[in-house]
Amino acid sequence: MKRFTKTLVVAAVAVATTAAILVGCKKEKNEETARRVNSSEVQAMLDRIKSFKELRDAVNAGAKTGGCMTVEEMRQILDLTTNYEHSEHMTYCVNTVLDTLHVAMPAVDGEGNVNETDVVATYNAFEAALESCMASANDGRNVPSLFSIVMPESNAKDFDNIDIVFTRGEVSEDEQTSDYPFSQGANWIWGRNLGLCDPGLFNSQLDAADKLTECFTFDRTPPQEGMELMLTSTHYVTYTIYPKQYSNWFFWDPTVTTPCTDHWLFYYFGPDSYEPCISWEELNCYWANINAEVVDENAPLHYHIFYLSNIPYFEAEVQDVTIPEVHDTVSKIHNLKVIYSDYYWYTPGI
Repeated sequence: MKRFTKTLVVAAVAVATTAAILVGCKKEKNEETARRVNSSEVQAMLDRIKSFKELRDAVNAGAKTGGCMTVEEMRQILDLTTNYEHSEHMTYCVNTVLDTLHVAMPAVDGEGNVNETDVVATYNAFEAALESCMASANDGRNVPSLFSIVMPESNAKDFDNIDIVFTRGEVSEDEQTSDYPFSQGANWIWGRNLGLCDPGLFNSQLDAADKLTECFTFDRTPPQEGMELMLTSTHYVTYTIYPKQYSNWFFWDPTVTTPCTDHWLFYYFGPDSYEPCISWEELNCYWANINAEVVDENAPLHYHIFYLSNIPYFEAEVQDVTIPEVHDTVSKIHNLKVIYSDYYWYTPGI
């Protein structure tokens, strides 16, 4: 899990150096955010959403249309409109979970086009499915956010459905935090909401995964009052250090590991009864590793690795996972669920 006994000084220097580098990177990212304001690209997207809304109103009112669009154009307009009209991505949430809606895939003609009326029907089906899903949510996670449109592949078993993946969560009562290194004494149990390692008289129902997640949550504070956030091309990828094929995770093994940890994310193999404690130094190292592998603009995983287009990192969630091995042994790990999305701040009406 860790080797701090002999490398504590080296670890501190490594984390401090990485933090200094990341301060510069964060400044560059802030400058990039400032440029993402009221651009012509945002206006073009708003115009597309407005045109689709007018089309929906007309079709829902009974008007007939002979227009069509490509499958990719349909994916783009569904992506834009779902996130614009239903994603509460300006709200900072905790205890998030991924959910998926399934809507029927419209018929595609011989030239790869779909009828506009069918696209409207698809969007209407999405709204009905979302309303039903949120009405039946009894876990307190009633804030939907960050919709990702996953089109069926031609060789998929479920070719008839479009999957709409999204996040549900609870509104946080705490002030949102940004990237920060952990201070001395902030030692957290690896997961399972087991709190601090040495809680004394008080313990929080959080864990190391939750505290790391706070570091990689997108800052939803508008750069200027009244601004709103525009999202497009949202996708989810979960990275793991678990060395076996498992679920839909993507295994990632960096070629260079920082000297303060054996792995870029937390990994433990051993008795299930043992709950590892991650010290503040080691948490700082994982924080630096995630920045170096994903968050930094030049990181190998900063852009979505499965798409040719450059969809950048938006935010990430550290997940605690237990995997049964043999007899009474388990692998206790941290996965990193990364949300990729293009985003822009804009002022409505300008």
